[in-house]
Amino acid sequence: MVKLGIICEGETEPIILDTPEFRIFVAQYDIELVAVTQVGGKKEYGVERIDKHRKILLDKGVERIIVLIDLDNDSCITFTKQELIQYPDQIVVVAVKEFENWYLADSLALSQFVGVPVNIPDPEMDQDPITTIINLGLEARRFKRYRKSKVLLAKDMHRHGFTIEKAAQHPNCPSAHYFLTKLQTLASAN
Repeated sequence: MVKLGIICEGETEPIILDTPEFRIFVAQYDIELVAVTQVGGKKEYGVERIDKHRKILLDKGVERIIVLIDLDNDSCITFTKQELIQYPDQIVVVAVKEFENWYLADSLALSQFVGVPVNIPDPEMDQDPITTIINLGLEARRFKRYRKSKVLLAKDMHRHGFTIEKAAQHPNCPSAHYFLTKLQTLASAN
């Protein structure tokens, strides 16, 4: 069994990844998710900071590390990956545009959350997924107002059944699919 640690940007990713549901999901690939840690934002992925988080994970017995980072406004995925220090036990996955774009790809959870059937054809093309989701809920009159909060949205999407597996099934969400492919690759390499 591969012992995995995940380093991510902010507070929202652990709400989805550091859960019993996700641990059960990765266990089917013979992966034990040991810990998820957050660096505090994309600008915090510098050598000193990433090494601190790597050490925390390695001290917990992690054998492989996935670094999950948002593309944001970078020109390309390759550039974003090259900005990070590379380690042989580490895989970098870039969420396009943001991790929150993956919510748009899980039509079932998104529809349950906003209260009407929704199908977003190109979830990774949305420049402001949080506002899009809020507007969908407002238009459907599911809620009268909704505070723009990544943490609140992550909790709500989790509560409404969001999974990366369903997001990865969307034909136009290749970064979520890539994330799952890397998990499968870790298991098969062991």
